[in-house]
Amino acid sequence: MNEKKANKDIENITVQDYLSIGYVFLLILGVFHETIYYKFIGVNILEYSSVLDVLISPISVIIGNLYLGLAVVVCVGIGIGYTKLLPIYYKWLGKKKKYQAGKNKEKLEQTSAKIKSKNFAVVMIVLYVFSMFIGLGVGRGSKTLSRIEEGDIKPTHELTFEDGGQHKIKMLGKNSLNVFYIIIGETEVSISPIEGNIKVIKKLKKEEKESVN
Repeated sequence: MNEKKANKDIENITVQDYLSIGYVFLLILGVFHETIYYKFIGVNILEYSSVLDVLISPISVIIGNLYLGLAVVVCVGIGIGYTKLLPIYYKWLGKKKKYQAGKNKEKLEQTSAKIKSKNFAVVMIVLYVFSMFIGLGVGRGSKTLSRIEEGDIKPTHELTFEDGGQHKIKMLGKNSLNVFYIIIGETEVSISPIEGNIKVIKKLKKEEKESVN
């Protein structure tokens, strides 16, 4: 009885409720993704982030990484497609003699009823997107760490500081407060506050990158 009531309550969730829950879910995923990535390079990103950075983390992660944004769309598509194909599979399974009567038939009917609900589609999308965010966080972090350890660091930006100093760097990340980078020729991760410290962050052109190498 309680399970039926819970299912009914879930079915009554409005589109706005789903959007609110979805944002909170993406917020958590964004924080997890960033935390995992920066942990690989020895940085506790939460110590260097403002409340605003945390709130916009899912947006900045998706917009800042084209592949991640496309992966989210693909995962949503796979989740929806999976929920469309499963009922067909279970319908085909129900024609088999093994599932014509008894406990097997009962279990099949119960499972079929669950996967036909819109909540099942939501659960599948959540699982796919969660796995993707965490997997890419681990992938990005381990790949960056490997390149740092192997000395495979190529310049991506040039920092000009308020005192006139300049550095060609490999940009590892940036938020509203700090820049995370490695100076070309060094192996340690540096963190520099932006306000009152960095005057210009210039993205290097292809020929400028090659001239450093």
